[in-house]
Amino acid sequence: MQGILRGFSALFEDTYPHAPTNRRTLALLVLIVAVGALVRFWGLGNVGLHGDEKTMALPAMHLLQYGTPEMPSGFVYPRAVGQVYLMAGSALAFGGPNRWTFRLPSAICGVLLIVLAWVAGRRFLEPRWNLAMTAAVALLPGFIEDAQTARMYVFLVAGVTGFMALLFAWERTGRSGYLIGAVLEMAVSLQFHTLSIFSAWLCFLPGLLSGDRRRLWQGGAAFGAIAAEFVALNHWIGLEYPGALGRIAGSPLNAPRALAPPVHALWPLALALPALALAWYVIRERGGVPVILLAASLVAQVLRLDHIAILLIVAALVIARRDGKLPMGRLALYFAVCVLLAAAQAAYLSAHRAGTLPQILGLLLGWPSVRAYIAVSTYSAAALLIVIGGVAAGLWRLAHRQRIPDHLLFLALGAWIPLLQIGYFKWDPEQRYVEGQMMPLLIVAFAVGQWAWAGLSSRTLGVSSIRQSARAGKPGPESLPPRMARGTALGTMAAALLCLLVIDPARLRAAVDPTYGPYPDHKGAAEFVESQHPAPNDILVAEDPLMQTYYLGHIDYWLESKEAAAPFLHKVDGRWVDIYTDTPIIGSGRQLARLVARRNRGAIYVIGSGENAKDRKTLMRGLGIEQELQKPAFHLVYVGRDHLTDVWKVDAPRHPLEAAIPSAHGR
Repeated sequence: MQGILRGFSALFEDTYPHAPTNRRTLALLVLIVAVGALVRFWGLGNVGLHGDEKTMALPAMHLLQYGTPEMPSGFVYPRAVGQVYLMAGSALAFGGPNRWTFRLPSAICGVLLIVLAWVAGRRFLEPRWNLAMTAAVALLPGFIEDAQTARMYVFLVAGVTGFMALLFAWERTGRSGYLIGAVLEMAVSLQFHTLSIFSAWLCFLPGLLSGDRRRLWQGGAAFGAIAAEFVALNHWIGLEYPGALGRIAGSPLNAPRALAPPVHALWPLALALPALALAWYVIRERGGVPVILLAASLVAQVLRLDHIAILLIVAALVIARRDGKLPMGRLALYFAVCVLLAAAQAAYLSAHRAGTLPQILGLLLGWPSVRAYIAVSTYSAAALLIVIGGVAAGLWRLAHRQRIPDHLLFLALGAWIPLLQIGYFKWDPEQRYVEGQMMPLLIVAFAVGQWAWAGLSSRTLGVSSIRQSARAGKPGPESLPPRMARGTALGTMAAALLCLLVIDPARLRAAVDPTYGPYPDHKGAAEFVESQHPAPNDILVAEDPLMQTYYLGHIDYWLESKEAAAPFLHKVDGRWVDIYTDTPIIGSGRQLARLVARRNRGAIYVIGSGENAKDRKTLMRGLGIEQELQKPAFHLVYVGRDHLTDVWKVDAPRHPLEAAIPSAHGR
C-alpha cells in the first residue's frame, strides 16, 4: 500500500508557491475586496424578488411574524435554515422585510467569498496570479448575481471555498485541528446546500500528494464523517418535506430527449471477443492494461456509453505511450472501427426514429452526462477552455514519463469527479447545481496560466531564478536585473489578461446593475393587481403561486400544466394542491375554461410569470392552457416591465345578483 501510494505521489510535482505576501499585495487585495463589495451592493434592490427567492422569503416572513421558518402550507422549510434566520435578522435590523434586506446576507457572504478565495488560492498561486484570480472572483458576473439574490448558492460557494482553505492549512501544517475544523465547516456548508457534499473528495488530496499513508487515512476518516453529516441532514430534509405526487405520465424527464430501443444484452457479449482481438492486434507491445482498456472502450461504445469509451481510450493511450512510441498505423485502424461503429449506431437509431441527429449523438454519449461541463461553461467559458488545455498538457507530460503539476489532481478531486457525479444524477443539470465546482475550476485555470507562463518565461526571458530570488528574501522587481524585471511585468500583464478573459467584461454591467430585462416583473404585476382593489369574490390565479403569495398574501389557484406541476403537488382534502402554499391547481385548459364558466364568481385575474420563458408556452402552459388564454374572454390588462409577466382579466358575469354570491374558493 505504501509503495503504491508513494509511486502515485511521485507522478506530481509540488507547485506550492514560496513567494511571500508584501504590503503592496495586501493593499491591492483590500482594493479588490472594496470593488467586489461595491459591485455587489450597487444594484442589490434594483429588481423585485425572482426565481427561488420566494422559497426563502416566505419562511423568513413566517419567522418574523410567528417565530418559526414555515411555509404557508405549514411545514418547516428545512433548507438553508441558517440563511432564513439571517434574512429575518436583516429585516429586523434594517427597516423590515423587503428585497434589499432579504438580499443583504447574500451580499455580505459574496464579499466574504472574495477573501476566502484569496486564502484558498495561496495553495497554488503566487501573489500576482492569486490577486488576478481573486479579482476574477470579485467581478465574475455569475458570482455577482448570486450575491444579489436571496438564495443559498453564494453560501454554497463560500462554504466550499472555506472548506478548501482549512484543508490546505491542514496540508501545510499537519495540525489535525484544521482537519476537524474542515469537517465542522462542511457541516455548516451542507446545511446551506447539500450539493457541498461533492467537494468532500478533496479530503484525499493531501494524503495522495504527500504519499503519506497516515494522512490518507485521516482524510478518509474526514470523508466518512462528512458523508455521515450529509446522510443525516438529507434524511431530516426528507422527513420535513411533505410527500409529493411525483412525476406522472407526460411529465418532462431530465434525460436524453431521444427515445431509443434498448440495447440487447447479446450485443456487448458478442462484441467482447472481437474487441479484445482488435485491441491486442493494435497495441499488444504495450502490455495487457492498454489492450483491456481499448477493448473495454468498444464494449462501452456498444452500450451507448461513448463518454466512458473516450475516457478509456485516453487512459489506454497515456499508459501505452509511457513505454514507447505508439503504433499510429494500427491505431488508425482502431479509430476507423470506432467511427464505423458510431455511424452504424446513429443510422440504426435514426431508422427507428429515435430523434434528431443532435439528440441521437447526445444519447450515444450516455451516462454520466457531459452536460454538467456545459453548465460550468456558462459561468466562464474561457476558464473551462484554459483548464482543458492544462489537462491536455498534463496528459502529454504523463504519457512522456514527466511529472505533472499537482493542481491537476486538485482539479480531478475538486471538479472533474464531482461533475461526473452530477452528470450521473441529472442529464441536463441547471447552471446553479454545478456552482460548487467553480472555485476549484477558477483556481486551476489561473494555476495553469501561471504554470504555462513559468515554462514560457524560463525559455524566452531567462527568469527561471525569480523563485530563487524570492526565497532568498528579494521578492521585489526592484531587486531583479532589468531583463528579469521585464519578465515580472509581462507576467503581471499575463495574469491580468487572463483575469479579463475569465470575467468577460461584456457581461459585467448587466450583473452589477440588473434590470427587468432578464428578470421577471412579479412585483409590478402584484402591484397592478393590488391597484385594482379585487372584490372578496374575485378570483386570483397565478402561474407562480409562491411569488404572488409573498406579494399578495393569498392566491386562489395555481395555473400550470399538471404534467409540469406534478413533482410539487400533494393531496389535501381531496384536491391536488401546491406543497408550499396549499394552492389548488388548475392544470389544463379545460379546467381553466370551467372556472371561467362559473356563474357565481367575480372577476378573474390571471397573473402570468416571466420565469422559464423558453418553456413557458409549450411546457408550463401545456394541455390547452395557452390556447385558453388567447380566447376573447381574457383581456390583457397589464404588461410587465420584462414584457413577459402579464396580467389578464376575465370580467365578472353580467348578472349582478349571481356575481354577488361569494365563490366557495374565493378570497
